[in-house]
Order: sequence, then C-alpha cells, then structure tokens
Amino acid sequence: MTDEISSQSEADSEEGVVLANQNLPGLGFLVNYAIYDGSVNLQEFVQQMYECYTEDYIEGEVYGENEERKARFQNRFYRLIPVPRHGGSAFSQAVRALETKAQRVVYDDPDSALTDNKERLRVKRDGRWGYTVQWNIVTLRRNIEYALTRVRRGYVDGQPRVQVISESLYRIRKAAQNTTYTRKWARDYVQHVWEGEAMPSVQELRNCVIIEPMKAESLPNDGRFMNKAQERLRNAFVAASMSIDDDKMRKKVRGTIVGLGGILPHASSGGVYFVYDRDKVHLNTLNDLSSVIEMFAETANSRDRDAMWVERATPWWTTVDAEDSNEIPLSAHYTSGMRSLTYGSSKKQIDDIKQMYISTMQNAQAKYYQLVHQMLQKGEIDEELLELRKAAVLGTLEKAKKDLGEETVTLATAQYQEVVSGLTSRFQDVWTRDERESQEEKKRLNQRIDSILSLRLS
Repeated sequence: MTDEISSQSEADSEEGVVLANQNLPGLGFLVNYAIYDGSVNLQEFVQQMYECYTEDYIEGEVYGENEERKARFQNRFYRLIPVPRHGGSAFSQAVRALETKAQRVVYDDPDSALTDNKERLRVKRDGRWGYTVQWNIVTLRRNIEYALTRVRRGYVDGQPRVQVISESLYRIRKAAQNTTYTRKWARDYVQHVWEGEAMPSVQELRNCVIIEPMKAESLPNDGRFMNKAQERLRNAFVAASMSIDDDKMRKKVRGTIVGLGGILPHASSGGVYFVYDRDKVHLNTLNDLSSVIEMFAETANSRDRDAMWVERATPWWTTVDAEDSNEIPLSAHYTSGMRSLTYGSSKKQIDDIKQMYISTMQNAQAKYYQLVHQMLQKGEIDEELLELRKAAVLGTLEKAKKDLGEETVTLATAQYQEVVSGLTSRFQDVWTRDERESQEEKKRLNQRIDSILSLRLS
C-alpha cells in the first residue's frame, strides 16, 4: 500500500513518471515491444499457451478436449496469435534454408577425370589445387522462382588477385498448380490446430516445391547434392507453412496495437506506441498480447533455434551424409518482450502526448498533400482515390479530437491550411476553360476543389 501511495505521489508531480503499476491513473499506456528472430510450430505454440494461461487446466490435457476451456482460451488468444505463412511467402522463406554465409574449402585436381576445376583454381597463391565454395540464392521471380548459384573463389596462375566464378546450376520453383492449393492447405491447417479438423496432407504440400537443373532436360551437376538440397527445401517449406516466425509475430503485434488506437511517439520508427486508454478498457488485451510475446520468447528465441533458415555455424552442404543432422545453429543473443506502462500522469507527459498526436496528424496530412501534389504534376485528378485517402486523414483527426479535444486538432492542421490556397489555384488550372466560363460553373468548381482539399471535421 505504501508503494502505491508513493507511486501516486510521483505521478502527481510536475514531471510525472512512467508507471509499471498499470492500475494507477493516466491517459493511457506507453507500449514497448521487441520481436527477435525465431520460429515455432503453431500447434505446439497453442498447446503451450493453453497449458500456461488456462486457469483450471488439468495436467496432461490436450487443447480441444474440453470445449468450455477451449472456448475461453480462444476468446482470449485466437485474435492475438498469428497464422503461418503460405504459398509464395512460405516458399521464399524456405529458399533461405539453402543459402549460407559460410564457405568450404574443396581440393580439386584439374587433371582428374571427374574434376570440377576446369579453370585450374588454387586455394592459395601457388598452393594446392582447389577453391572455396559458397551457395547463394538469386531471385528470378519473387516468391515463384529462384536460382541456386555456386560461387567459387581461388587463385589462377599468373593472376595476383583472387578470382570469382559464379554458376547458376539449379532452378528452384513452385509447381505450377499449387497457387490455390497452398492457400487452401493453410486454411485447413489453421482449422486443424484451432478446431481439431482433419490435418491436410504434408506429402502433397512437399511436392509443391521443386529443385531441378537450370537447363531443361539436362543432367544435374551433382545428383546427390541436388537431392539433398530438394529434401532440405521441402522440409523447410513444410516448416514455414506450419510455424509462426518473428516477421508474422511482429506484424500481428503491430496490427493489434494500431487497432487499439496506438500512435507512434515522435522520432519512433516502430516498437514504441502510445495507446490512449484513460478507462483501461484495453488493459486485458495488452496483457494477453504480452503473454503471447513472452511465450514466443521462450519457445522461439531461447529454446527453439532450429528453424532451417537460421544461419548455421557450418554450411548445411558440407557433407551429404546423415551426420550433418547435428549441425548447430548460431546462438541467439536476444529474447522478445513487451511492456505496457501507465503514461500521462502529469502535465509534462500530457503535453508530450499532445505532441505525439500532433505529429501523427501532421504526417497524415503531409502524405495526403504529397498525393495531391503528384496528381497536379501529372495533370490527372483521381477524385475517388483522394476521397479514400481523405477519409483516412479525417479518421486520424477525429480520434485526436475525441481523445484530446479540438484544440489539439487545430494546432495540427494550422500549417496545412496555409498551403490550401496555393493548391486551390493550381487545381483551377487543371480543369478546362469551359468548366470555368460561367459564374455557376466557377462556383461548382470551387466547391469540388474545397471538397478535395478541406480537412475540416463536421
């Protein structure tokens, strides 16, 4: 009780503090979050969340066995847990599993009958025959087709500097018929996890991605390597289609906070938001979102770094035997987290919040002005598009008026009003002379221009 009184006293001071006690009064919450690299199977993640955050959970119970507890859990977390990637997004993620920064030295005698060293490269200047090898990915059609390229580095006799030889030996692509199939597979998988419906075929999903020689109807440069690469690609594609990763989690967190009315503080590019919530109606949602991130940190950042696209200490292609199943991922140095702190408990903090709102409104107006300016430069006015963008700006202004009052909106729109007169004259030049001949047409034209440019709230 003493700590709470002390916190309240600090909150009432001129400076105020950012309060960890969420129940103390304030205008809202300052939300800080960071999502770091990681990936975890969706079904495992849901089960772990169910075990940790179901109050009357029974040891050994599987999510879905009790309909009442399942319904309560879904009500809290279904909209806060992202869904896995699918289709081209999962494919592009899986392709990363074939690329590594690490290199391997290969000794290759150019006089051997099976040599791959026709350029007569040496590992070192005047050293043994051979080269270092690295496999890279080259995008041919984003999310659809890639090239797996072998890069060899070595020295050639008579040349003082290292030589680089790049060869695109294999094509990585999606099967032509899989576009609608992968979308349906993803929906069925999510239903399987959340509602217990039938699990879609993993084997059919694996067959949706292919590795083949770059030249049609040609033999592979190394059949064992190509088969290993295809197996790895397909495993990674299935894993990406069944897992939630840091990108998906980051987008879900940002979308949820923005959906609660979160705005970026000045000079913030993301990861910090202010959520206006004087009555704390969003507190439970923010705390549940924090629980999701906490579980992601435990399962994806700290304990599970086995995603196939995570950078490895050694190249995946160093051998083509089963022993490289022990390849070790580079250790993670960070874990994800989120905090929601009471903010807006003093005059200084309230002024800071007003400045956040003003910056947000001015950014929205600036983007609208840029769009209008671009249309004027081209001499083509898309009034439907302008109406849509204007509605978004007015929504931002309306929220600020509701939260902080009309005075804040007036401060934010003052500069925009100064440029309206200049834009009006430029708009008048866009329409034809016939549209400006009569007083009646001039009046109607001015009304159209005012409708486009005005950002007045009703």
